[in-house]
Amino acid sequence: MISALARPLLAAPFIASGIDAMMKPKEHREAADRALAVAESLGVARPAQSSVDLLTRATGAVFTVAGLCLARGKLPRSSALVLGGMQIPIALARNPFWEQKGQERRNSLTALVSAAGLVGGALIASQDRGGKPSLGWRAQRLAKDARSAASDRLDTATNRLHIGDGR
Repeated sequence: MISALARPLLAAPFIASGIDAMMKPKEHREAADRALAVAESLGVARPAQSSVDLLTRATGAVFTVAGLCLARGKLPRSSALVLGGMQIPIALARNPFWEQKGQERRNSLTALVSAAGLVGGALIASQDRGGKPSLGWRAQRLAKDARSAASDRLDTATNRLHIGDGR
């Protein structure tokens, strides 16, 4: 019940941010340029400025679609993982506190801490199995049941031997 309410609440900021990036890519250029500069330092070719707007819109579309999937419970674990993973570089690109001083730096740090909360929430949501046990737990349970069944068969066989001996 709580997940049905929590998922849309967690998805809402991602969806809003994605729609904003799709509708107004020019307002996201500074952050996109900052992120692309880091990528360029790692050897990735820098696209033309018109391609930066297209890349910003595409990123916004991914945020919007993944957010909607999370909100509706469609592939919630995968969409939450995508949102959490994409939020990290975007939050750093939007809040370059290392380049700022004074109140601007404090505002960026506050926004970065809020973004970290969204990342944490998304990562928790990516592990939510809706009450179903994990594959690891199921495998351990299956192995334990197999050991127990083998032990029971061994006990039964041992008892038969003792009865046949006349003990």
